[in-house]
Amino acid sequence: MKYLKQCAFKKFGILEFCNQNPVDEFIDQFRDYIKIIYLKKGGRVSSDFTDMEVGQDSLLFVNAAQFVRLSENTKGCIMFYDQGLYGVRLHDEEIACDELLFSNFHTMPLVELDAINSTTIASVFDEIRREIIQDDINQEEMIRVLLKQIIIRATRFWKRQHNIHDLKPQHDSGFLRYFMQLVEHNFSKYHDVASYANMLNMSAKALNKRIVKYRRCTPNEIIKKRIILEAQRLLVYTHLSVKEIGYRLGYDDPSYFIRFFSKQVKIAPQTFRLHFQGVLNAVA
Repeated sequence: MKYLKQCAFKKFGILEFCNQNPVDEFIDQFRDYIKIIYLKKGGRVSSDFTDMEVGQDSLLFVNAAQFVRLSENTKGCIMFYDQGLYGVRLHDEEIACDELLFSNFHTMPLVELDAINSTTIASVFDEIRREIIQDDINQEEMIRVLLKQIIIRATRFWKRQHNIHDLKPQHDSGFLRYFMQLVEHNFSKYHDVASYANMLNMSAKALNKRIVKYRRCTPNEIIKKRIILEAQRLLVYTHLSVKEIGYRLGYDDPSYFIRFFSKQVKIAPQTFRLHFQGVLNAVA
């Protein structure tokens, strides 16, 4: 059953699934949403070419740009919402968890839950379901509070699982997050470091120095990795031609895009598509 609510320009809802693959069916409409997936033990989940067994009840945090595929025997529910309801970057300094759960476009954290924590999280999802069908002036704020509960609890679980005792926002990490967000919103338009440096009112050299200090990789590498990741997603999860994918990513010359992809990934785009579509079909 799907619970959906729209308030002004904000959309949010919960989709329950059992012995089916709803993400494949709704993948296009879900892709622009942030998603929190509550997974029951059993089944498998595939995200960005990584296949994971769900060994115990878990929470999966999915950015708007990321693709997900669930095996047919996976049970649970998806909460989906847009930035208008709860933009993580608007709240990250308050709860200091976006870098763990949402910021890195290459990582999709799977937070495992013990029996007690799973029951707690399930009860919050139940409360959100009940709230969605209410007709109350404070409904949106209540859902935002419940969503924040899930994010804070999951952050605590994740920190305990990874033996992290402190996580405080720092100026440099905030700058890195902002740079990553700029890349996320502009990678298909701007492929060079100078463009991002201009957005940040600094020189390309200064930007490079600051990012390398905190991330141990260059801004150019971050930009290239994001372009390649999107190309891989489009190759595997869509029917767009290689030429169309190149255009979508800002490459007017298909031959240049193919050379760029082949150099970065070590195989041609079409070869990558055939290989991973076969792997992911086996998962589903």
